[in-house]
Amino acid sequence: MTERVDVGSIRRAQVVEAACRVIHRKGIQGASLAEIEQEAEVSRGVLTYHFPSKEAIILAVFDATIARMEAGADADLAAAKSGWERLETVLDFVLNRKPANDEFDYLNYTFLAQMSHREDFRTRLAAVNADIRRRIAEDLSEEAGRAGLGPGEVRALAAVVHAAMSGLIMQLNVDPGAIDRAAAHRALRAMILGILGRDGAEPRGAGRPRARRRVEKPGG
Repeated sequence: MTERVDVGSIRRAQVVEAACRVIHRKGIQGASLAEIEQEAEVSRGVLTYHFPSKEAIILAVFDATIARMEAGADADLAAAKSGWERLETVLDFVLNRKPANDEFDYLNYTFLAQMSHREDFRTRLAAVNADIRRRIAEDLSEEAGRAGLGPGEVRALAAVVHAAMSGLIMQLNVDPGAIDRAAAHRALRAMILGILGRDGAEPRGAGRPRARRRVEKPGG
């Protein structure tokens, strides 16, 4: 028997991907249904059948962006053998490898700007942030247990680590050259290790810059 094709799911994904591109170009306020349907190459009837409002499309775009972000993170972290290694990988990505102003950052800032009057946006962001804190706390749990930290202290540390990474991402998006990434990486890592009662070698690829060799002047 021929496997049935889920046309509805294909059309929804087609609209969401098109909306992602339009929103990235025009912003949420500037993205019209007409532009989204043109980008998706569907009729208005098909568009509104799957998404009865522009707000429904925007929320679907946010969910799709989060799903892509999580899938990418899971692939990046697959080789890690412990929670601490996963956290090290995340710190390295945030400070050394993350593209500036990527799709998630754009939507994150847009949702933040509107959450005072959009409870659905605030709820989405709250859920995402809670999940990130939970993942960080899980990655810290083994080392935190050795240090004698209780569950509440681990959750607090996870919140601080998340806040530090979010703040660094925002600063790097606004002015990429304003922060010494290697120094920031060392500082954040040292802060976490200090709270965990550990000393550690510097992260790979984040060694201190070599001091300039002094050149003696003739007769000096």
